[in-house]
Amino acid sequence: MRKLIKYLIIIILLAAGSWLGTRTYQRYKTKKESEQRVQTLQHVGIESLAGGKVYLDEFDRQKPTAIIYFNPGCEHCQYEASEIGHRAEQFEKANTILVTPELSVEKVKAFAQNYHLDEVDNLAILLDKDKLFIRYFGTSVFPSVFIYSPDQKLVKSYKGEVKIEAIIESLLKEPGSPL
Repeated sequence: MRKLIKYLIIIILLAAGSWLGTRTYQRYKTKKESEQRVQTLQHVGIESLAGGKVYLDEFDRQKPTAIIYFNPGCEHCQYEASEIGHRAEQFEKANTILVTPELSVEKVKAFAQNYHLDEVDNLAILLDKDKLFIRYFGTSVFPSVFIYSPDQKLVKSYKGEVKIEAIIESLLKEPGSPL
């Protein structure tokens, strides 16, 4: 009987180890794929506040693009939104896209009004109802910022709060020049 229990425990441990190893490998593979995919701005359709899909790669291709993943309840996101509202003229030189998993249109509109985001030209706020951001950008950290050059190549990415000066510097630097 002891041998049977011993073999059973060994089989369970091997199965658990195999399952954990497979999951770890799948996560690693998914992370590497998203790191590769994020290097170029993808043709991803995310819903606008007005309804209908807006594609991330179809904004003005003469300007750099900042994509900011945020949550209206996140204090760090609120800080960045406040700074964008205060520095609207600098953000008008770029496409600024804010993406949120928040599903309440009213809550997102209130957030935009509170931080004067609705007054910034070239700024769009999108609702990620289908959870596409995590799939394409590989992160769920609030806030996350991805800066793309006009030719839609990744210039810089930030996960977590970052000083607004760093975002502006990354947005406004000339393509090909060192940061």
